[in-house]
Amino acid sequence: MKATFVLCLRRLGLIALAGWLAGCASVIGPRVITLTEADLARQIERQFPLERKLLGELNIRVEAPRIKLLPESNRIGTELDFTGSLNRTARSSRGQIVLDYALRYDEPGQSIRLTQVRVTRLQFDTLRDQPKAAVDKFGSLLAEQLLQDLPIYRLRPEDLKNAEGKGYRPGAVTVTSRGVEVTLLPLGR
Repeated sequence: MKATFVLCLRRLGLIALAGWLAGCASVIGPRVITLTEADLARQIERQFPLERKLLGELNIRVEAPRIKLLPESNRIGTELDFTGSLNRTARSSRGQIVLDYALRYDEPGQSIRLTQVRVTRLQFDTLRDQPKAAVDKFGSLLAEQLLQDLPIYRLRPEDLKNAEGKGYRPGAVTVTSRGVEVTLLPLGR
């Protein structure tokens, strides 16, 4: 009878311990916020069409982003269609730019932003007969002027408040096969 009582107490202790651990897990919460590729694509699409003027003369309209996660290099690849026209002429040209970039968390803006933008391919109707070096330079200028530091996702205030309430803040941004992961760091780090 005493052995049965001790066994019963052990079981109750294990149940209480399991409940306590589950409670701790909910207080600690997840340490990573994951944005799936689909979530990210929707957020990026909201930024487009994007219209800018380069060098005071060239009007550029960029649209139709298509993204691909590149977890092996911790980057995202994106294809964009664009049109460009000079102020002096009404004629416009079409093109496509393929680029990749890293991501960073911007604390003041509470957003994830593009960084280290690199052009991997540029096709532009009017530059078809130009030297490759000139086309590459134009593509780099286009990407840097239009896309460097572009915010692509804003963390929701409730996500930030929830993380802060549990003693965490957003930190590193990593591209994985599951999506983009924002690591939550303990406050004060």
